[in-house]
Amino acid sequence: MPAELDSPGRLRRRRATLGFSVLRPDGVFLAQADRYGLSSAMTELQPKSAGAVSGKPARVAGPDSGLSRREFLQLSGMAGLLAALKPAPLWSKETAPAGFTPAQRKLIAAVQMQLFPDDGDGPSARDLNALRYLEWALTDPDNQADGDPAFLTRGCGWLDDLARQRFDKRFVELSPSDQHVLLDQTAASEAGENWMSLLIYYLIEALLLDPVYGGNPDGVGWRWLGHQPGFPRPKPGHGYRDYAS
Repeated sequence: MPAELDSPGRLRRRRATLGFSVLRPDGVFLAQADRYGLSSAMTELQPKSAGAVSGKPARVAGPDSGLSRREFLQLSGMAGLLAALKPAPLWSKETAPAGFTPAQRKLIAAVQMQLFPDDGDGPSARDLNALRYLEWALTDPDNQADGDPAFLTRGCGWLDDLARQRFDKRFVELSPSDQHVLLDQTAASEAGENWMSLLIYYLIEALLLDPVYGGNPDGVGWRWLGHQPGFPRPKPGHGYRDYAS
């Protein structure tokens, strides 16, 4: 079936194996974040069969793996999932953004750059057009029904409140090292862990999906992972929304 004809829900339902999983020798997937340990708990997921359905992860957790970002993504098998995973909402200049305020956009962009920094180990969140992609992805009715826009918006308030309590500054006014410290503290709570895991998920989408959906400009994520896109690739005007409407 052409990629552009399949449902984007398949991608969302594979969230538990997208970007957070390293296959252990005993066959158990170890959920963990790439840059942050998120070590308040450990989530273990049994490997899914090809047709299995999995929900959004409640959290992403695990110890530091010592892997580079490229090694983490390659070991998690995400590049191999690309042929089976289907796109999120087709990016369009006519699509309204998610509705973040300018301050919220700056905060989320700063968090994304902490999670995927410009450190020479692959494309940064900015390189991936991650904020723009996130805004368009959150216009998808399924993502809205899941409460993703509201949850991410509330998290911006939580993080700024924590920054003021600890540093007497807004999050975006902190140095990168202080931002990192605050995100470590945030990840120690279940709500903070959930919030960061959702941002990481959308970062992974921006890294892996076809550029037609707004992230991964010029295939920068694919080139970094050494991935050759499948055929046929989706085209503007032929995304799932065009067939669902």
